[in-house]
Amino acid sequence: MATRRQRRRAQRRLKDEVGLWYHPQYKVEALAETARVPGVEVARGEMILGTLGAEGLIGPKLVRPAPLIALTDLTKAHSETYLDQTARPDYLGRIFGLEPHFIDPDPILIAQRRQVGGTVEAAQWAIRRKDRVAFNIGGGFHHAEPESGMGFCVYNDIAVAIACLRDEGFDAPIAIVDLDYHQGNGNIVTFEDDKTVCTYSIHGSVWSHVEAAADKQFLMPSETDDDAYLHELRETLPVMLDAIDPGLLFYVSGNDVLKGDRLGEFMLTREGVLERDRFVIEMARKHECPAVVTLGGGYSDDAWRSSTDFIRWLLTDEAKVTEEPKTSVYEQYAQIAQELDPYDLQRPSGEWELSEADLMGDLAGPGYRGTRILGYYSRHGIEFALEKYGLADEIRKLGFAQLRLTADPSDPERQYLTVHGTKGGEEHLLVDQVIRRVVRPAPEGLEPPDEIELLYVEWMMLQNPTEEFSLRHPQWPGQDHPGLGIGEQAMHMLFQGATRLGLDGLAHHPSRYHIAFIGGAQSFFLDPEIQGRFEAIREVLAPLDLAEAAWKMERGEVCWSDGEPVEWIAEDIIIPASERLFSYLGSVHYQKPRAEALERARERGIVLEPTRRT
Repeated sequence: MATRRQRRRAQRRLKDEVGLWYHPQYKVEALAETARVPGVEVARGEMILGTLGAEGLIGPKLVRPAPLIALTDLTKAHSETYLDQTARPDYLGRIFGLEPHFIDPDPILIAQRRQVGGTVEAAQWAIRRKDRVAFNIGGGFHHAEPESGMGFCVYNDIAVAIACLRDEGFDAPIAIVDLDYHQGNGNIVTFEDDKTVCTYSIHGSVWSHVEAAADKQFLMPSETDDDAYLHELRETLPVMLDAIDPGLLFYVSGNDVLKGDRLGEFMLTREGVLERDRFVIEMARKHECPAVVTLGGGYSDDAWRSSTDFIRWLLTDEAKVTEEPKTSVYEQYAQIAQELDPYDLQRPSGEWELSEADLMGDLAGPGYRGTRILGYYSRHGIEFALEKYGLADEIRKLGFAQLRLTADPSDPERQYLTVHGTKGGEEHLLVDQVIRRVVRPAPEGLEPPDEIELLYVEWMMLQNPTEEFSLRHPQWPGQDHPGLGIGEQAMHMLFQGATRLGLDGLAHHPSRYHIAFIGGAQSFFLDPEIQGRFEAIREVLAPLDLAEAAWKMERGEVCWSDGEPVEWIAEDIIIPASERLFSYLGSVHYQKPRAEALERARERGIVLEPTRRT
């Protein structure tokens, strides 16, 4: 876990100095099963963000959603004839090394267009200030030429970004620093006759013998190690940058240079790669030049970890290679959920006991509720899940024994759950929860436009009545006792339940500012305008500890610039589970009103009033 100072520094930098772009549609599951590279990690973006989130460096909504690039923008770097070819399974099969019958063009092309959109928007954001670093957690499609794609690259994101910037009037020299193991033939061919774009590369594999007008290429032998690689970089990159004095630097931070990569033959360590990444950014800063970073290649188990090291350094200045990278709570619980046997979640106490309600439930079908919570979980099943997810152990670590769960599914509209624990010879109420299924009208733009069904947390209290408030356990607004410290885990357990039941997501109604954070980075207000307003509030409160920020909201010390207190608006917040709801949250139907509401709130202005004394 990062220190408080590191978390504050990261939040401050993410506001205006370092930008991160990603979208869930970057991931194409089918490529993991059929790609010609065994074990290629298609979820590396989620693994990077999950690790940084678990360390507390990335809070909710601090990652910018990559837009889907318009087809008209793609024509600025590729011909229409070529773009027509990319819709054919046989052509995409050649690019990805797959048989055509394995290819579904839509998710592949959407993934590539999202990543191109991320690089374009990152570049447009970066050039507004000389000290910005914009990091697209994808992209780096440097093998795509104007008339052909290859090497997992359909569209050339950097070429499209440069074309868009030029059309918008940006005329400064541009450097492309490509440190992927494989030569970036697509950029060399694209800018063969353009002296304003310099393509610099250190590589171990040649893909083209074209020599561009402004081109610095350095071929290194197999088994090149940290010392040899970094020596070449330090000797040659400063010379190139001094010669062109770029106004923008694109960096393809390929991690297929790592020892053990399935497609690369260099022998760099994670320490060496981090030193490489730091040197490139420090050179950009020396030239007062904004930088846009893309991932490029990486086909080893450590590839995503090196990108995580890089982003952590950008956010905190800590040049550290983590020894035991941890997965996020979200990932951990998703893995546990896959391992749970539905039988264990549904059977009553006693391994071979079968009740009349269970028999009737099987005969009556899924609509019969009987004695099961949400028509699915037995009391024993919930106890089993609490043990498997580790929540019971977390409560025991606080000194409680003889945990006792009560589950009341008798009300078909609301399901009641409580957990009691014994400490010091006295039983205490620790968990009090009311959950139910709800149906909401489909928001405009949701496809298909059916109603959405959610697992709804109507009430959840997690408390430790045996503890007093302290500096370590400060009082939050609305609390009578300190919490149990398992709020995030509890929400993720419920989310896995919503997923298992085939619902569209998990929802709750945060009555206070700090409660909106309980779902982590995966949660969004269902109303996009409320989401945009919330993001504006969070931007102002981000430098504060969350408890301090919560009390400022409670005391009315967060005000509009005219002095009017910013009122907390309690609306439904969701963690999406279904693909259609996830897609809707990334669509223009949601993102456009969200962005407009955010901008309106920024324009009106939010300020912090001094703490009021009573």
